[in-house]
Order: sequence, then structure tokens, then C-alpha cells
Amino acid sequence: MKVRFCLAAAVAAIYPALAPAALADDAAQSQRSDGTSVAQQVAPDASAADQGSTASKSNVDGAQPGTSQPPQLASTAPGAPPDAASTETPDQNKLDRGTTKQSLPVSKEVVSGAALQNAQDGYSDAVKNQAGVAPSSSKGSPSDTISIRGINLNPVSNYRINGGLAVAGVMTVPTEDKEKLETLKGANALMFGVASPAGIINLVTKRATAADINNFSLSTSSFGQYYSAIDIGRRFGEDKSAGVRINAAASHLENGVHYTGGTSEFASIGTDWRMTDRLTFQGDFEYYKKDTVLQATVSLLSPVNGELPVPKVPEPRNLLSGTWATYSGDTKNIQARADYVITDNWKIMAELGRSDSDRDRDVTRVGKYNPVTGAGGVVTVAESDQSLINTFVRAELNGHFLTWLFRHDLTIGAAQSQRETLTPFQASVTLTQAQNIFDPITLNPPPAPTTSTALAPQISKDLGLYAYDTVGVTHDFKALLGFRRTNANENLSGNQSSAIVNSPAGGFLWDVLPKTTIFGSYMKGLEDGAVAPVNAANPNEVQPPGVSSQTEIGLKSTFIEGLSFSGSYFYISRVNAVLDSVTNIFSNNGYIHFKGQEAVIAYDINRQWTINAAGQHLDAVQVSDDPKLDNFVPENTPHFLGNIFVTHHTPFVPGLTLTAGASYVTSRFVNPQDQGTIPGYLLLSCSSGYETWFRGYRTSFQLLADNIANKRYWNSAQQGTYGTGMDRSVKLIMKVNM
Repeated sequence: MKVRFCLAAAVAAIYPALAPAALADDAAQSQRSDGTSVAQQVAPDASAADQGSTASKSNVDGAQPGTSQPPQLASTAPGAPPDAASTETPDQNKLDRGTTKQSLPVSKEVVSGAALQNAQDGYSDAVKNQAGVAPSSSKGSPSDTISIRGINLNPVSNYRINGGLAVAGVMTVPTEDKEKLETLKGANALMFGVASPAGIINLVTKRATAADINNFSLSTSSFGQYYSAIDIGRRFGEDKSAGVRINAAASHLENGVHYTGGTSEFASIGTDWRMTDRLTFQGDFEYYKKDTVLQATVSLLSPVNGELPVPKVPEPRNLLSGTWATYSGDTKNIQARADYVITDNWKIMAELGRSDSDRDRDVTRVGKYNPVTGAGGVVTVAESDQSLINTFVRAELNGHFLTWLFRHDLTIGAAQSQRETLTPFQASVTLTQAQNIFDPITLNPPPAPTTSTALAPQISKDLGLYAYDTVGVTHDFKALLGFRRTNANENLSGNQSSAIVNSPAGGFLWDVLPKTTIFGSYMKGLEDGAVAPVNAANPNEVQPPGVSSQTEIGLKSTFIEGLSFSGSYFYISRVNAVLDSVTNIFSNNGYIHFKGQEAVIAYDINRQWTINAAGQHLDAVQVSDDPKLDNFVPENTPHFLGNIFVTHHTPFVPGLTLTAGASYVTSRFVNPQDQGTIPGYLLLSCSSGYETWFRGYRTSFQLLADNIANKRYWNSAQQGTYGTGMDRSVKLIMKVNM
């Protein structure tokens, strides 16, 4: 309610203050160097970004080891040029070249500008078309989860704000205050310290620019959801050395399932201050909250003669639980950073942050149903209260120097993280009513549980000391050498352990042609243990950490005019956490080896037509002493997934863009024992974007349609449950740039 009030008050305050004269500079900027208008160039990106090109802007570089992208932070630092921090005109159809300082040369994909504007359901909506990204939960869940390169992202360590603080993820991370979203894959993820090798979702926050920012957005969907947001930026002081960026949003939620409406609120403030020519400060605070009703999930049935019967997909809009199955969660993130330039070649950085999340939820599962009729389903409700607290502290020294003929870019640093999970209450209740997954009845609220349990605090703490050096051997060849020593201490439900892991890293970049680069990398590191699902015999328990490694080699080229290509081969080895088919205990059991090939292509055929495509081929196998797991394919791991989108910038209606495309996922095994499969699926999507000037204000409209063929499909099978895809949906978005 507070956010909605502030949102309305801010909009009311902005509108009277706007004058046509203030648009003079903006109008002057509407004419590009090639003589085309903003309506002809910005709008095409808006549509393409949402449907296809989020998968097409890809780098062969990655994050600075354990840091937040210095070049990006520098571009949004106090006193940056007006266009340095602009998010309005991203080139979503080109592949960047080169590396970030101290970057490990691996794959990176970037989403910015219009793509984030359209991703109002959070980060998962923004990255859905990137290479190797697949869903791991039902569409529209409060905490949409994804996998990258066949590996689930860890909700407490794989989502970073400005490359530093790990968000305590109990729900999908909003993107309203994000300048861009970087998917840092493979070895780059391990360079952040304790993290899954799948990839890091790095959320770079917005900063105030030299020009005032006054943006207002509205949207609605065919399911009845509606949304409003504001984005305000100002710089202060005679030299504009201080900046403030405020974002706020409020939604009435409707995810497509009947009777599951709810509300969400979001507010953030980002600040920066250039105190002197050498000393700068940055800070961020964000708060988001979501209250809704949880749809029940359909559990896997028991195998019959070694085969697990897979039911047809139920009507996804039917509520299988009840309006009593509520979810209430909120998150508060705060982070501060200081940078000091010692000399022209040396600087230091220090930052700290904290993420607090709380959630109360009633997770409903329907199992033991008849696979043909759907009748007789046993309904189990798992109630729990949880709090998650992440803290982060880091200090770094960065320098540039020469030794003989070699150019060095050295980073030395220390980082400490702590992740704490508190579960003071959890209980499970089985309802007396039976549910039919194909013809559901209204379920009565569950009775109060007669018994409940509380887990002892689960605390993971690690201290990492690291050094990375990017060495310019020749003009065309760079090598990266690095080392990280991690001291990890675990207190998991009273079981204490500690480990010291030495993580070497290496990589190279070789410009074999002026616009073609071969890259390679190797990294070993520590990743957090997985969390046991609520249907396990040990629900919500965090598993011990494990050691992961990844090797990658690839090629990136923009040699052919208009064509951008990035492809790589990768090999990953990581600990395997699974549900035991006999005891139902969730624990680490052996390893998984992943071998895959990945490619991203963007081709500007001419000024009117653009093609974007991304794909991944993956072979994964479990290695275990358990014969029920050894040499089997991990659950929910597609052999191939990919997408292709075509965008048309029509010359007949200036500012109008049309996009159409398809996404495909092959069949996947439903459990680690490979006893059944869910079929693959092909989803069709389309969108249109239109940008114009309305009463002196730059205004854009986006019309987006997903699953236009209304395909019924299982979108995942994970940890004993099916994830359900959603019916056709249409979304309309309006944004006014004032």
C-alpha cells in the first residue's frame, strides 16, 4: 500500500513540473548520425529485445573476478557523460568484442533497455531466450527458477547485485531498477567465490544521468494482471557530482491460474557521489514484496515395473490447491561501495552489503492419482516459515603496469560472505479430500498441524583471498592467470565442517583475425550445497558444499558485415544432489559431468530485417557408486534447446516493429533413474512495438503474445514434481519518457 501511494504521489508531482522547453535537448537527440529518427531506430530494438535478441547480445568476456563490472560501473559513475548511462537505445543485435579487465574469457549474454522494460515478471522473463536457459518450475510461480547449461541456479548465491552481494532469493528478482542484466556463464560463475558453475545472474543497477529522467509505465495482460511503475533520476550540485535514481512499481498479480490473484510492490533508490576527483561512493537499497496464492504441483507417481507413468498435462488454469494456499514473501537488499584512485594506474575498492528475505508459504502437492482419469489424488500441504540472510564484504586493489614487453592488469582482493537460513516452523498435513488433477474440486483449508518441527540454523561462511592477472603477451594475444583460496565453514543443522579449497584459473584470448577471436578458460571452485525440497524426508536442509570445475573453448566473430557469431564447447563437473528413490532423503551422491556446445547468432540482413538465434546441445551423465544413478542422464536435462526470432522494421509505418519466433526444447527424463520422460515442446511467440511522440513526450507501446498456438505442455520435471506451462497470454505495455 505504501508503495502504491508513493507511486501515485510521485507521478502527480512530476507531471505539472514538466515543460515543453525541457524536451528541447531530447528532441535534438532524436536525430541520429545517419539521419534516421528515434522512432525508426529505437522501436525496432524494443520489440526485438523482448522476443529474440536477449539471446543475441553476447560477449566472450566475463565479470571481473568476484567484482562488479568496472567498465559498466565507470560508465554510470558520478559525472559520466550523458550517453554513458543511457538505457533507452541498446544495440541488442550486435555481439560485443573484447574483454572486461581481469575478465575470464568465457560466454556472457546481456539484456538491457527495452528487454528489461518488457520483463515485468522479473529476471526469468528477461533471460528466457538466452542460449542454454531452461525453466525449472511451473510458469508464473512466485519464485520462477531456471537452469543454465543443465544446472539449476542456486537461489542464495547465483544472483548478484553489481557483481557483489548475493541476493537471498525467495522470489523472482525484479528488474525495474536494473540498467542491464548479465548472464555470466561457466567459469566466470566460479570466479565469484562460492557459486554454482551454471552461471551468475548479475543485476547492474541504474544510476542518475546528466539529463533528468522521468519515465512512467503501465501494462496489462489477458489474464487480468495490471501494473504501473515510475523511474525518476536527478543529479545535484554545481558540478552535478551527486545523483539519485528512484524506481517504484505496484501490480495486481494474475498468473493465469484461476483464483490465484495477489499483489506485488517494489521500491528502490540508487545513489552516487563524486566526493573528489579520486574518491567516489555508490549505494543501493531495494525492497520488494509479493502476496499471492500458490498453485498445487503434480507429483511423480511410483514406477511400475521400472517405468514411471507420466500423465497428460492438466488444464493449467484450473486451481488444484485452494485460495488458502498462500505465499507471502519480502526482500530487502542494501549495498554500499567506495572507489579511490591512488594514482593513474592504481585504485582500491571496498564494499559491503546485506540481503534479508522472509517467506511464509503453503506448498501443495497432489500425488498417487490415477494417471488416466486423474482421480484419487492424495493432497499434501507443507507449511513453512523461513528467513534468509546474506552478508557480503569485499576489498580490492587493482593496478596496471609493465614488465619488459608484457602488459599487466592485476587484481588482488579479499571477500567474505555468510549465508544464513532459519526455518523456525515447518509442518506437513495430508487432506482427507481427494483431488482429481483433470477435474479438480474445491478443497477445504487444511486443519492445523498437530506436530511441527524447527530446523537448527543453517549457516555457511566463506573467506576468499584471490589474485588475477590479465597479461598482454602481444597485441593479439592475452592470457589470464588466477588463483583463489577459499576457507569455507559450515554449520548445517548442528553438523559443523570446514574446508580449504584452492582454485586455479587460466584463460586466453587470441585475435586470429581483426574481428575474430578464439578464447578458452579453465576454473575450479567451491559451490554452495543444494537445498532439500519440501517433499523430501529432510525438507529445507542445506547440503554440504562441493567442488566444481569447468573448461571452455570457443570462437567469436563479427568478420562478416552484419553477422555476429559466438560459439563454444564446455565441460563441467559438479556434485550431484538428488532424492534417494528408496529413503526419499535428499543428499549429495556422486558427480554429474556435462559436455555441451552452445551458439548465438545475430544477422542484420538489411535495415528492415534481423534474425536472432541461440541454441545448445548438451550431453550429461551421472557418475555414482549407486547403480540406480550411475551412467544415467540427470532429470530435467534437455539434449537440445534453442530459439529463433525474425524482426522486421517496417519502412511504411515509422516506429513500427514486428517480431515472430519459436522456442524448442527436447524431451527430458523426469527423475535421476531415467524411468520416464516428458515430451519436448515448440512454443510460438510474436510481438509488435511502436514508438512515437505524443504531446511532446516520447511514448512507446509493446504488444507481446506468448504461446500463441496455446500449446499444453510440461515445462519441467524437477525433484519429484512436474512444472506446468501456461496457456496463451497477451501483454500490452505503454511507456512514456518524459
